[in-house]
Amino acid sequence: MPKPLTEPIRILLIDDHAIVLAGLRMLIESKAGLKVVGEAGNRADALAVAAREQPDIILLDLDLGRESGLDFLPELLSAAREARVIILTGVRDSQAHHRAVSLGAMGVVPKEKAAEVLIKAFEKVQAGEVWLDRSMMAKVLAEMSSARANKKSPHSLSVSARSSR
Repeated sequence: MPKPLTEPIRILLIDDHAIVLAGLRMLIESKAGLKVVGEAGNRADALAVAAREQPDIILLDLDLGRESGLDFLPELLSAAREARVIILTGVRDSQAHHRAVSLGAMGVVPKEKAAEVLIKAFEKVQAGEVWLDRSMMAKVLAEMSSARANKKSPHSLSVSARSSR
């Protein structure tokens, strides 16, 4: 459920680079209506802070050095029950982006985008929307359509079952 407009969007930052965390904090806290409620650089800290702070948005880097944010994304969503995850990444692997979305991320923002894109993503995702670039959205929709088309009808299942006897 989206928060009332009078309350700031509470954000947890997860990245393994201290300078990136500091820059993100400065950017976010310079904007009205946004507040950083915690920072983490690894899985254990991320899960602990998420459970304690119950943020609205979790900004998660995919590449956390020795681990991937994708490896614990489901746990993160369980720890912060109402949170929505936005992936902020320099990883250009569309399969990793798709996997993030399939695991529950509500947005993907490439690190090369302007700061205002990230701020807009916070607002849109908090409002219940997804934040994906057009090419990623097209791929997700194409895969969903293909999966639907590949599902076999009950008639084709009974025919294949009879032919295998």
